[in-house]
Amino acid sequence: MSDIDQSLRIRAFLEKWSGVFLAVLLILAAIGGWWSYQVHATQDVEREEVVVEQWSESTAYEHSTVITNDSLVFEEGERVRNRPVYYVNLSRELDVTYVYEHTAETGSVNVTTDVRLQYRGVEGDTVLWQYAEPLASGRNDGVTNEDNHTVDAAVEIESVFETIRTIERQLGAAGTIEIRIVAASSVEGTLAGQSVSEAYESTMPMTVNPQTFRVLEMNTVDESGQQTETVERAVDPGTVETVGSILLFLLGIGGAAGLVFAQRSGYAAVSPEEREILDIHQQEQEFSEWITRGTFPSERDYEATILVDDLEGLVDVAIDTNKRVIKDEQLGVSTVLDGDFAYLYVRPDSPASDWLVNYADMTMDEFREFDF
Repeated sequence: MSDIDQSLRIRAFLEKWSGVFLAVLLILAAIGGWWSYQVHATQDVEREEVVVEQWSESTAYEHSTVITNDSLVFEEGERVRNRPVYYVNLSRELDVTYVYEHTAETGSVNVTTDVRLQYRGVEGDTVLWQYAEPLASGRNDGVTNEDNHTVDAAVEIESVFETIRTIERQLGAAGTIEIRIVAASSVEGTLAGQSVSEAYESTMPMTVNPQTFRVLEMNTVDESGQQTETVERAVDPGTVETVGSILLFLLGIGGAAGLVFAQRSGYAAVSPEEREILDIHQQEQEFSEWITRGTFPSERDYEATILVDDLEGLVDVAIDTNKRVIKDEQLGVSTVLDGDFAYLYVRPDSPASDWLVNYADMTMDEFREFDF
């Protein structure tokens, strides 16, 4: 008899562990269902700060002078604007306009500004002294993005040189004298729903000599603001979570249904005869050292045959009689030959089972006289 059919092994294994497999598959289905519910029914919510409005605040200087003395280059009465250099011999004063504005679409502010002319004595990065003269001031209430806040001032050139000469006469010529226009603004109000309370300072530095006024790089304000809102939005689950949860659920449900079907249809069931074959195989493996494979003869020289109920019993006979177990693979028969007796075990699936069971106790002469 050849080795046990692989399908029988599989069915026996499934029958033995079917309860465990069913429990595991149902647990997988429950996990997959819970995971899928969490993915689709309870989506994560992401909170994000979103800018709903932006605005800016800025200040600037505009400067100009009217030519009072005619020259080959400039005509008398001409106004020159925002030049880097103004000539002392051609003008009497420098006109300066300070501007504050914002771009917020909603809201307004009240702006108050004081403009002064500041003199400083410096030596390297050290300020030795400082003196300021007021030039102008102004206030505007309810400044929106459609208008601005401006303050006009005028710097008399001769007055500047007179102040410098006075300071040098009083203090001496220590260090370098710098002049600059300083505008200090106070801004109060609401822009785009946001409360605003700021103090800004903008400067326009200059260097002077008996021939020119030079406007240097200005230090002005360019501030930005924004209004934000917290927005909640559902986060779409990833592909792995979506597909993985469904596949796990289907695997558990499909596997459990398939196992139950296999049990009820008999595919995973093992008959008593098949179970006996499995037991025999196990016993053959256990007692393999007592079993010798051979071929059952077509004729026998023994007067009596004793049928043994199971292989284990046949092996016991072999042990007691100190004989070998002879196994015929083709017929599925195992025997122990001892003197006048043949101890015989016939597998349930033996092709010679009917003949051996019904006629094995006959003598050969009796068997030959029998009419089949």
